[in-house]
Parts: sequence; C-alpha cells; structure tokens
Amino acid sequence: MRFRTIVPQRWPIYLFGSLIVMLSLVTVVGKHGALHLWQLRGEKDRLDEQNFRMQKENAILRDRVYRIRNDNAFLEKVAREELNLVRPGEVIYRFPSQGKRGAPRQGINDPASEARPSAAQKEPRQNPR
Repeated sequence: MRFRTIVPQRWPIYLFGSLIVMLSLVTVVGKHGALHLWQLRGEKDRLDEQNFRMQKENAILRDRVYRIRNDNAFLEKVAREELNLVRPGEVIYRFPSQGKRGAPRQGINDPASEARPSAAQKEPRQNPR
C-alpha cells in the first residue's frame, strides 16, 4: 500500500502570506513596534514641555540670583517681604488677605480653636465646700 500525501500546489504562497502576517503583527505590536514608538513620542512631547517650563523657571531664578547679588534695593525688598525684617523704629501693619473673608483662621494648637460647649450643654459649676 502506498500512502500518498496530498500537498497543495500553492503551499509556498500560503507560507509566504503567513510570514507576512506574522511580520506585520510583530511590527505593529512588538517590543519595538509602532505602538511602542507612538507611546515614546507622546512621552517625548511631555518631556519637551517640562524641559521648556524648567528652562523658563531657571532663567527667572538666574535673574533673581543676579539681582540679589548686585542690587541692594532688591535685596532689601526681598529681606523685608520674605524674611519679615524691619528697620529699627519701623512698625509693621498686617491686614487679612482679601481672598479669605469670614471666620479668622485657627490653628490646631490655638486655644480659640477648641470646641466650646453651647449654652444648653453647659452644666452649672458646683462650689466645693
């Protein structure tokens, strides 16, 4: 008995077609494929924007350092505003900021911030005798 295997005449075309499909999938989805490239371009754009903002901030800080080192009037202004320094005999008036109107700001350790009982919750004091 002879076994005959039937091989289609177009097997090289099928093989070549499947190879092309595999290569296209690897090109699009692979480790260094088109999707990965697209993500890297987006990240590059974000980093370029961040770099531009930081360069502007560095230029502003460089100018500020130069003015602090060389401009005595600017140095005095910075010392007065940021370090709250005053000349002898000067009086500083502080006003509440315009944005925060209403109840005064209270800190955690501020005795005024402690909850006080209402009149209904108060108990009369008893005199120890």
